Amino acid sequence: MILNLKFGNYRSFKNDCTFTTEPAKSKAKLMNMCECITQGEGMKQALKISVIFGANASGKTNVIKFLYGLKRWVQNLDNRMGDNVPLYDPFKFDDGTANAPIHFFIEFIADKVRYNYQLEFNREEVLVESLTYYPKGKVTVLFDRVKGDATEDTFTHSVKIGSSITGIKSFTVFANQLILSKFITDTPSKNITVAAKYLSDIVVSNGYHEDKKLGIYNDMMEWITKHPQDKEKLSELLAFADTGVKDFDVEKRHSEKADYEVKSLHRRYNNGEFVGKTDLPFTEESFGTRALFLLGCYILQSLESGSPLLVDEIDSGLHTYITQLIVKIFQNQRINNKNAQLIFTTHDVNLLDQDSIRRDQVWFVEKDEFGSSELFSLSDFEDVREDTPFGKWYMNNKFGAVPTLKSLEKLFVANGTSK
Repeated sequence: MILNLKFGNYRSFKNDCTFTTEPAKSKAKLMNMCECITQGEGMKQALKISVIFGANASGKTNVIKFLYGLKRWVQNLDNRMGDNVPLYDPFKFDDGTANAPIHFFIEFIADKVRYNYQLEFNREEVLVESLTYYPKGKVTVLFDRVKGDATEDTFTHSVKIGSSITGIKSFTVFANQLILSKFITDTPSKNITVAAKYLSDIVVSNGYHEDKKLGIYNDMMEWITKHPQDKEKLSELLAFADTGVKDFDVEKRHSEKADYEVKSLHRRYNNGEFVGKTDLPFTEESFGTRALFLLGCYILQSLESGSPLLVDEIDSGLHTYITQLIVKIFQNQRINNKNAQLIFTTHDVNLLDQDSIRRDQVWFVEKDEFGSSELFSLSDFEDVREDTPFGKWYMNNKFGAVPTLKSLEKLFVANGTSK
């Protein structure tokens, strides 16, 4: 379970932003809560669902984008020795931050143990990296990064292993490489590998078009062909969502590379009587059906592993009933029995439903006049109760995080006359 996040000087977030899934004291809507008995610390609670609202270009996507970049960095997918750090993208609209380091902190629970991971980096190298955990309720260091002075090798950093770790000597990593990545690929250590795997297994959906562009679509198709039970579940989800798709087939077009073609199966009738099925290239399905198909793969991966699912613009191409259905899936203890968390951005105001969502599950992102984003919670508003009509108040601009639009009379007007 993700408990807390903090990062700063990343893209539109000039200042530190803090995000938490730790619930407030309210006992409202308990179907949104998940619990985990941790080693040495007893019961920990977290929210199953967190929703982030904001105007277009407010910066809400950057929360998802950073964690996606971190996931790939832990997997060591994008960086090579001597390259710039791919995730380095500081706030560019201020001279004091344009070349300054990015800093990040995450607190999470993996394998019933609480972990803290801290990271700071600039364009060329990692400056700070440390991992601690609480196996018996007390903080214990797992590793620290040791950066040498300017006279030493600038391409590598030393790794100081905590005294509680046995069987591993100190070693070096490239200056732009995460220590965590070593514990996934070639340096197994139970406690550190658990943390590394947790962060690398975070499930991220950036939208149908983005995933196609990144080549992730074929990865998902390869995954679904290897999991026939999930293929059946995905077919059931598509049918349940009233897309008209009753089943689908996935065919590999080239034996030597990942290139797949999906065909949806529809019922075929003759004079109103069912006579069989016919296939349709998936490219001819609606954008919403295709988006739900890919998002459904991510949902199933998250539910099966218990890993958090992060979705940017969950409502893209989907009817509001479908986005509500997805939220209910993660609220349902029978379906979400491994306490997977759903964190997503959206413009769908219908999801601001005070009957199903708590105050502490709602977040807003807003930009100031200098282009800097701020992340804040609905819980920050003292006059908001659990039965307050969240959506109505939001649309009445009581919380901010909405577009600032001028009078239509000023649109397409120059010098007092229409253009």
